[in-house]
Amino acid sequence: MNELKLFAEITLKHGGAWWKLEESENYSLHLSKTRFMVKGRENFLSPVYQIFNSKGDRVFASTDRKTAYNKYENLCKGGAG
Repeated sequence: MNELKLFAEITLKHGGAWWKLEESENYSLHLSKTRFMVKGRENFLSPVYQIFNSKGDRVFASTDRKTAYNKYENLCKGGAG
């Protein structure tokens, strides 16, 4: 099982949420949020933007949306980010 499948499965199993935001030939950008309960009230942790390569290996993670999108765009253009 690759990291993409493993991280998504764990997040969803524990009540979190997982979205695929972008996908190219070599990379995909995902958003995950982990859920937790405080005094019976549902809360979500800060979003985590994650980039995975075509093999499903995570190559980048950040809580900052703009940084993640910039990194994703640079990787898709063939740069190192």
